[in-house]
Amino acid sequence: MPRTLWYTRCPVATASGIAFQRKSFDEEFAGSDFDVRNIKELGAAQADTHFDHRLADSFREGGAIPPLWARTRGADTLAVGLTFVADSLATFVRADDPARRVQDLAGRRFGLPVRPNILIDFMKVNAHKGFYSTLLANGMQESDAKFVEMTITDDMHSTINADLKQGDRPSLYDADVDYLLRGEVDAIFCKNAEVGLIERRYKGRIRKVYDLMTDQTDRAHMVNANPRIITVSAGLAKEAPEAVERYLQVLVRTANWASTHPAEATATMAKELGVSEDDIRNTYEPDFHKKLWPSFGPEVRRLLQVQIDFMQSHGYLGQVDLESWMQPRFLEQAYRREGLPAVA
Repeated sequence: MPRTLWYTRCPVATASGIAFQRKSFDEEFAGSDFDVRNIKELGAAQADTHFDHRLADSFREGGAIPPLWARTRGADTLAVGLTFVADSLATFVRADDPARRVQDLAGRRFGLPVRPNILIDFMKVNAHKGFYSTLLANGMQESDAKFVEMTITDDMHSTINADLKQGDRPSLYDADVDYLLRGEVDAIFCKNAEVGLIERRYKGRIRKVYDLMTDQTDRAHMVNANPRIITVSAGLAKEAPEAVERYLQVLVRTANWASTHPAEATATMAKELGVSEDDIRNTYEPDFHKKLWPSFGPEVRRLLQVQIDFMQSHGYLGQVDLESWMQPRFLEQAYRREGLPAVA
């Protein structure tokens, strides 16, 4: 029987998501000693491995917050790649709010979503970092805002590896918008392709006042749960290093394909995220299809440190030994196997 390699991915722009849609893992491992399958086949009992990476023989590509948090709690993982794709990081107010710029929100209520039923509240960290960067980018400080917690009890597990249907689907930010429209907060944060989704759904009722992706150029401000991190179970890396190399080779191959097929990459990403192609074009940096390459280059490491510094300074994260955690040799070999120069 083949040994199963389990994987999980976040609903963001990654080579993993495109490879899943294109069935590239199936093609690479067909007829081998390994079978690549999604953790959702294991049901609710293993859903939390998306956050704590407790499942053996598994890979994860997605937002940086859970893998960093899991590592500090003893998760036996290795970081085998990083990617950075800038996405929309938007602050919204009600349509009838007099605020026309971020400075107009001084002293007002910024909503921080709080989900008590999740292992690591990454959505709260996302919003906090989004507001933090938005305030700094506009010459303000955290003390200029009044942060208000919004308790949300939706089941985040339903979004893990979901086959999102394109069209008028629920948004991760519907509950935040409800708080805003009820007047319980004055500003909310929204990111990624969900920005396009809520702009359409609540047209005429909410208004975007700032977007870190488009309204300024400092990439450190664009760090929000990214760089995305590719992690793998350390036991698998030790026992079957070639399987890890081949898995990463699929991601390298996918990034290479996307870099020369912008229209197809956009369409595939829209299907993966359950949004329109215009949403992808409007909520990701214009050349996102060229940014899916996994690497350990100095710039992406610098940006990861920005995420870590924010989380540590705000009490979300303990100490992380990056040098022992990050293992570039698997990715280096993946590029060699694919016959491509490693991307810095």
